[in-house]
Amino acid sequence: MLKISKYKKCKDFPLIKEDYVFVLYDDQMCVKRVIAIYFKAYERYCYTERVITDLDNISYISLHIYISVYHLFSDLIKEECNLLTHHLASNIFYYIRSTNVLIKENILKLLSDEKKYYFNYFGRKDIIRKIT
Repeated sequence: MLKISKYKKCKDFPLIKEDYVFVLYDDQMCVKRVIAIYFKAYERYCYTERVITDLDNISYISLHIYISVYHLFSDLIKEECNLLTHHLASNIFYYIRSTNVLIKENILKLLSDEKKYYFNYFGRKDIIRKIT
């Protein structure tokens, strides 16, 4: 398992727009899609589409949230809208390539080992309590 926040410089698992990450949201580990990456330059925040191999080079990321519902994830909340948020790169716990998720309408399904990592480790309440 790769806990990306521990690996500040990682050429094997770069952070790429449209890929996915596990990030803590309130008291729940969620899957989030990276929609934008920003870095600070000249006292301003600048958008980039570059592949990020060093998390210290970015200021924050914009994310589209998928909340766990049983063994799937949904991006709709009860008000029938999507949640978007900004996070520091240090809040990323695990990186997921877009090829390891399946999205149909508003439902996201983890594939391969990512499903096992989430449900057997990252999604557990006892692990979340230790992280926070």
